[in-house]
Amino acid sequence: MKSLKSLLIPFIIMIVLVIVAVVALVSNNNSSVTVESGSDNRLQVINIDNSLISSIEVLNRDGSGIGFQSTINADGVTVWSLLDQYDDGSAINSSGVGNWVVVLSSFMADVDLGNSSELNLAEYGLDDPVYTIIITNYDGTVSRIFVGNKTTDGNSCYFMVEGDPDVYTIVAAKYTYCGYQLIDFLETSTFDFEYGDLSTVEFERYADDLDLVASCELYETGDPMFTAISPFKIKCSTYFANLIEDIKTLEITSYLDIPDDMLADYGLDDPAYSFTFTLNDGRVITITLSSLINGNYYGTCSEFDGYFQANEMQISGLNTQLLILLDNYLVYYPATEMSKISGTYGDESFVFDIETDGSISAEDATALLNMRNAKVFTSEGRSYAAILYESLITINITGIDTEADPEFEPEVEFEYITTGHETITLSFVPKDNNNYYVFYNGEYSSFTVARSELFNDGGTNTFNYGAWAAYELTVEAIDNSISGIYDIPEETEAA
Repeated sequence: MKSLKSLLIPFIIMIVLVIVAVVALVSNNNSSVTVESGSDNRLQVINIDNSLISSIEVLNRDGSGIGFQSTINADGVTVWSLLDQYDDGSAINSSGVGNWVVVLSSFMADVDLGNSSELNLAEYGLDDPVYTIIITNYDGTVSRIFVGNKTTDGNSCYFMVEGDPDVYTIVAAKYTYCGYQLIDFLETSTFDFEYGDLSTVEFERYADDLDLVASCELYETGDPMFTAISPFKIKCSTYFANLIEDIKTLEITSYLDIPDDMLADYGLDDPAYSFTFTLNDGRVITITLSSLINGNYYGTCSEFDGYFQANEMQISGLNTQLLILLDNYLVYYPATEMSKISGTYGDESFVFDIETDGSISAEDATALLNMRNAKVFTSEGRSYAAILYESLITINITGIDTEADPEFEPEVEFEYITTGHETITLSFVPKDNNNYYVFYNGEYSSFTVARSELFNDGGTNTFNYGAWAAYELTVEAIDNSISGIYDIPEETEAA
């Protein structure tokens, strides 16, 4: 008899479990939501096919929220955009929204806490849900998911689904995703625009009071050509162009919501750098950056509220010396774009007439120095016309002196006239025995050049002549050439 009782007990338990399962199945069949057991023993409470979703909105308890709507492009790809009531013109990362939708359209419960009618919903934050997810399908079907408080250990949160009376727990990541704001969906490359739309860019570096403004034009290749217009008037170097490219295409690592009292920790109470892009349509985009902090820059952009983080590997050249950001040469044009160069020094002057479709040394090129043919060559085939031209258009800037206010009393002047009828006059005023102040079209340029840039005698090294010394050398070559050939005597080589 005792053995029979021991057999009946597990039999009775089995019968009870079967009855519970049947009741649960009937209850769920009366609900609009199907609850299934996942392979890992979790309950699939709701799972909506993302291709069916027309819009999704998450409302906070205080009435604020965020929402997106979907469209299908010509390639059959779902594109997400802000719902009209949330649209402020911000550029949205559609793929990022898509990933967010995947998370919030599927809820697989860890624990079923039972029927809500038997629970105190206030204890779970579900009497007035912390978040309400509203998903609307293209067929008009609307699903609502209510997310409550986090559990005591913070690892999970409570939730319910409209049409299902039970309360469940799920991983706390769902709670986190519900709290996403607009800043979390912004494009990771917010600053990108076409160079053809750019009028000017201003780069400010506060550590050394650098404030450089440059205009932007396009080469025939479509690449940008930057020319400094303040406080200097000179072409910018490729180093400047590369810096602007880094900022223009900056990939944001993450967006941040930093309280005002913590801005100093991120170097944003006193930014180190600023870029102001003025577009041809009048739009202005301003970007500020902190100094480098633990391998990252932190910044702001006028295109959106809040702050962002970018890795140091994405930006180079922020601390490049000013002289390196500018072109090396005071004036530089290929010979095909130059019509005439004239020069004066004391009582002496020259006029160098140029006309060529290619090299200044070409057979069909014109290179007349004071109406005399300057196409005299060394025995190695180096043209004195080229020596003179190269020396005149590669006068190197050797210093900057923004504090000086020199009188306009030039000792040497060169005037350049391009084939496009642009005239540029460089005037050189003595600063000391070894340097000159440079005036550009009669205005002090803030640049200085070494005396050697004008008067260095390179001896037999024809690539090392100053501009005026090259003129004197060319006259010497014309005067002393035999059948168009002249070699510099070894005894005249500079010591």
